[in-house]
Amino acid sequence: MQRGILLFLCTLVLGRTAVVYNKCRITRALNDKLLYDKRLTYMGDYFPKDYKIFVRYEEVLRCQNITSLNNQGITVEELRYLWGIINEEILIKIKKVLPDRHPSMGYIMELQKIFKELLRDDIEIQTEIIQDIMERLSRADDIGPWKSVRPKALLDNCYRVLHALYEEECNLCKPSRLMAL
Repeated sequence: MQRGILLFLCTLVLGRTAVVYNKCRITRALNDKLLYDKRLTYMGDYFPKDYKIFVRYEEVLRCQNITSLNNQGITVEELRYLWGIINEEILIKIKKVLPDRHPSMGYIMELQKIFKELLRDDIEIQTEIIQDIMERLSRADDIGPWKSVRPKALLDNCYRVLHALYEEECNLCKPSRLMAL
């Protein structure tokens, strides 16, 4: 009986480890794609200097928003899911404004593939706050507060929140930290 329970617990631990490893592998690939030089090249240099796109207020997700939501009792899993959904939508909006042969098109499509893989597992949203945000994001109407934001700034926020949500679990390193070592 004890062996059966022990075997079950070991299997459970190994299964969880495999899931975490896969998420971290995907997260590291996303981290590599969002490094500063790539964001600057594809979202800064290849766009006109003051080019901005319109996004909903909720789509400008910063670290302070994550901290605030976390302090309100939102789980890290829900925050990760919200962050993924928001950035997937941002990539769609950026892609819509690009001509087919734009130099950034391939970069955006690669990021979309990574987010699709990261969001493959749906989670059950249990918090009312997250449900409310998801509802506002899914509305097709054009009402609501809009912001004009540079595409690079949106991906800068994406990168910072990636580190806030995954840095410890997936052992992400920022390039500036690597230089100091």
